Parts: sequence; C-alpha cells; structure tokens
Amino acid sequence: MSDATAESPKQLSFLRILKAIGPAIVVASVVLGPGSILSNSKVGAAYGYSMIWVLGLASVFMALTVFLAAIIGTSFDRTPFSEIAHRLGRPVSIVIGIVFFLITSCFQFTNNLAIIDVINIATDSTEMGASAKWMSLVAIVLINAGLVWALYGSSTPYRFIEKMMMVMVGIMLIGFVVNLAVVQPSISKIFTGMVPSFPEGGGSPENIVMLLGMFGTTFSIAGAFYQIYGVREKNWSRDDIANGIVDSIVGIAVLGGISFIIMVTSAAVLKDATLTSITDVAKQLEPLIGPQAKFMFCVGISAGAFSSLLVNALIGGTALSDSLGMSASVKDQPVKALTVAGLAVGMLVAIAINWLGMSSVSLIVFAQALTVIGVPLLAFAMLFLAIKLPPTKLKVPACTIATCSLIIAVILSGRMVLSLVERFS
Repeated sequence: MSDATAESPKQLSFLRILKAIGPAIVVASVVLGPGSILSNSKVGAAYGYSMIWVLGLASVFMALTVFLAAIIGTSFDRTPFSEIAHRLGRPVSIVIGIVFFLITSCFQFTNNLAIIDVINIATDSTEMGASAKWMSLVAIVLINAGLVWALYGSSTPYRFIEKMMMVMVGIMLIGFVVNLAVVQPSISKIFTGMVPSFPEGGGSPENIVMLLGMFGTTFSIAGAFYQIYGVREKNWSRDDIANGIVDSIVGIAVLGGISFIIMVTSAAVLKDATLTSITDVAKQLEPLIGPQAKFMFCVGISAGAFSSLLVNALIGGTALSDSLGMSASVKDQPVKALTVAGLAVGMLVAIAINWLGMSSVSLIVFAQALTVIGVPLLAFAMLFLAIKLPPTKLKVPACTIATCSLIIAVILSGRMVLSLVERFS
C-alpha cells in the first residue's frame, strides 16, 4: 500500500470533521452572549469552584439537544414549523413562532447594552453624560447597520454568518484564555469542583435562581432549536448524521469551555464580589490582575455581544417566518426582513434605556416572563417532532433526549415563575 493510499482515510476523516463544524458553532455564538458571560461570572464569584459540575451537566444536555435538533433537521422534508402546522394546525405554529420571536427580541437589548458597557469601560466613563450617550448611540446604530448590510450584502448569507461566528468565537476564546493564563487558578480546586456537591447556603431561593439562570443560559433550547435550520441550510441528509455528532461535540465543547474559563477566572479573583453588570466584572478584574485583564475581557465580551446580536435576531426571524408559512431560509427576503425587525427592536429599546436613564428591571422581568412561556413550548415542539420521526434506530434516543429537555424546561420555568411571584409580591 502506498503512502498516499495510507494517508487518504485520515485526510477524509479530517475533511469530514471540518465539514461537520459549523451549525453548532452558530448555536454556541448566540448562547455565549453577555447574559451567559455575566451569569457564569456571578456563579464563580458566589460559589468559587464548587459549581463547575453544574456547568458540565448543562453542557452535556445542550450537546444532546443540539444533536437531537440535527436529527430532526435531517429527517423531515418540511421545515419544523411547517411540520407542526401540517399536523397540529397553523394557529399552533403561529403562537409558538410569535413567542419565539418575542423572546429573542426582548433579549436583544441586553446585547446592545453590553456594547454600551464596553464603550464606557474603554473610555473610563463612569457617568453617562451627553457625549457618552451620543457615542453609545452612534456605535449601536453603526454596528446594527453593519449587520444589516452583511445580511443583505452576501449571496450566501448563512455561510458568511457561519464564518463570521467562528471568528467571533475565536476572539472570545483568545480574550478569556489570556485572563485565565494570568490568573493561574488552582488545579486541585478545579478537579474538586467537578464532583457534585452543594455548598453551604446553596438551597436559598437567591442562590437557586442564580444557579438556574446559569444552567438556563448554557442549556438554551431556543439556541438548540435553530440547529434544525442550520443543518437544513447546509443541505445535510440522514447520511450526514455522523457530521451532526461531531458538530454537536465540537460546538458545545467550545460553549462549555469558554463558560468554564469565565467561571474559573471569577472564582479565582472575584470570590464574594458583588456583580450586577458586565462593567462590574471588567473593572474588578483590573486592580486584581492588571490592566491587560480589563482589555482582554472587553475584547471577549464585545465578540460575545456582536455574535449574539446577529444570530439571536436571526433565530427569531427564521422561526417567525417559518411559523407564518413563509420561507425558513436566511437567503430569502421574509427571514431577512424579520431578522432586521428583531435587530431594530433590540437597538431601539437599548437606546431608550440608555438615553432616558430608564431602569431595565421591568424589561428584564418581562423577558423572563416570556421565557417562562416560551421555553416549555419550544421543548414541547421538539418532543412532538421527535415522536413523529421515521421509525429508525435513532427515534428512541431522540424521544428520550426530547423528553428530558421538556422536563428540565418545565422545572426551570416553574422555578422562574416562583421567582417572578416573589418579585411582584
């Protein structure tokens, strides 16, 4: 056997891995937004290393659900909401699609607010004067306009978005790895944190909500649901299901890895610190581990906000367009138009909050309320589609994963309902 023949299988294997990486990276980019970064930072600051195992568990469930979405995406000729409309009726499809769009639109403003935070950190603006407000407004408008231009300017928008998200995730990884290298966390404590345990005070309502928030931002059913559209955009078939396995592992390993780095960094240098915003995290890192930490954290959070900004709106626009019986491909006008609508809603809300000095608490509560409604609906939709899969050897595992996802979604939502009741009471 010649050397060329001997190397061929390895080359094919490597090419298959490269081909497989993509859709789950897009999913990871929307999950790795400012909310996820702040959530992991807060858990690290509050619990130290002891909750690493919770993050690992959430990452495993996320990988399984992303793989489930790949199975669904390669198993039906119709799009997911077209399949739901065909079997349950168009009104059911529209209700789920509208809730989906509202969830993504409500959380868009947090990505824009993160950009404002980065501008304030970079310019050392502690108070939002008129000049700082104008600077933030111009930056947000230019960034969103650039995303709209990118969406309409490419002949193959999904491929362009996929490559751009890979770059953004890479920038995030570099930014947070540099901080981790400077911190030099305790290896023994990291291994101890991988063993399931509950620290003292872990059962208090505040701590439970914090942990559920971190779990929910890592295990994002809305993000996983978009994997169905991602594999369809790449024209995968059932023969490409092995690609789905590789893609899920690589994409969610990146998601879990960056979240792990953020949590460990916070555990090492921000233990018992009070963190209420991205600004708190970045500014408290500087006196502890030097100015380069603040700079690299800003690089990471900027990439996270930028990537999540586009893909979050794209998820909502695609789902709503599909639920209304229109196109479900990013290259078509309905999806582009509704994606731009999602970008506009998030941008305008952030500008209003920033310019008028409004409190974001009520908007966050409203977004949480929509999540309570939406996440179980999306989990139900995935379970319904899993049940309707063709009778193959993948059907039972798919239904099992979908059932577990629904149970987790109901538990998370139920606890969030209690949290909302506590807030209003």
